[in-house]
Amino acid sequence: MTENPRIERLDYASDSYPDKFKTAIKAPPVLFCQGNLDLLEKDAIGFCGSRKVSRLGLETTRAMASNAVCNKITVISGNAKGVDLAAHYSALEEDGETILVLPEGIDYFRIRSELKPVWDWRRTLVISQFEPNARWQSWRAMKRNELVVGLSNAVIVVEAGEKGGTLNAGNVALKMGKPLFVADYDHLPQNAIGNSLLLSKGGEKLTANDNFTARMTPAQSAMPF
Repeated sequence: MTENPRIERLDYASDSYPDKFKTAIKAPPVLFCQGNLDLLEKDAIGFCGSRKVSRLGLETTRAMASNAVCNKITVISGNAKGVDLAAHYSALEEDGETILVLPEGIDYFRIRSELKPVWDWRRTLVISQFEPNARWQSWRAMKRNELVVGLSNAVIVVEAGEKGGTLNAGNVALKMGKPLFVADYDHLPQNAIGNSLLLSKGGEKLTANDNFTARMTPAQSAMPF
């Protein structure tokens, strides 16, 4: 599919609004979606990580996204540079599915040039909880992470800082009771001190070669969002 699909408005009170949002987070009153709405009902893994991710972090992200696709799990991330972009690209490159959660209104969405070679609207969904003309702001980026976590069965964190959005996303996952996997590899960058903080709070170590899907129990993979 090459044509841009129309933007769908999902109101909280409508039958089309996914029930899983209502049980996981303080549900937004409206969601704006473009693409394959069926992806909202599928098992999914959320990726959160640094925009300035290291080479090892990128390799780890790509391996984990590929693992998700091989296990028929949808990849979710926030459409930023770094980890987000690597996760989306790897999922689409492997003929998998991905959801891009925006930190701004959907009117501002443009397909990144890096994603155009692998883009397929049949395997992609773009979603925003903000009004279509809402511009990017830091608080919206934080709020966006809550939606990434709420959509996901489990969350993977790659290179979280001592503070900021990635650390916040990991904390939200723990608060929601979602399985939290934290990337671990030799020579973890100095700016990824948040990984250790999340591990100390109950996150599970995950390396590029680990099959995280095998470590999700049936109860977790089928858990209500």
